[in-house]
Amino acid sequence: FDGPIHVFHSAKVEYYPPSDSCGMGGMHREVIHANPNYGGSCCFDTVFVSVGDEAEAMNGLLVARVWLLFSYFDPYHSKDVPCALVTWFIHPSDNPERDKDTGMWK
Repeated sequence: FDGPIHVFHSAKVEYYPPSDSCGMGGMHREVIHANPNYGGSCCFDTVFVSVGDEAEAMNGLLVARVWLLFSYFDPYHSKDVPCALVTWFIHPSDNPERDKDTGMWK
């Protein structure tokens, strides 16, 4: 690869929140920041990433810190490819036990 890489300090996203997949609120819009100089300090947002089946830990969601938002042009498919460099926060257990009343992990 020898093409240009375009870096972005924020990205607008639309999503269904995990607690309200199609309910009253519907789609939500937010801005994800990955900015090393955001008003004099850095701002690297933490996000949920859908990775699989809702029967898995945390309903198929993983948590990640976004460090870099960038894109590059893929000449083989003739399109821009959006990317993110993240650090994954891994759940301490592959089979977490949740409290039946609150849904929180023990």
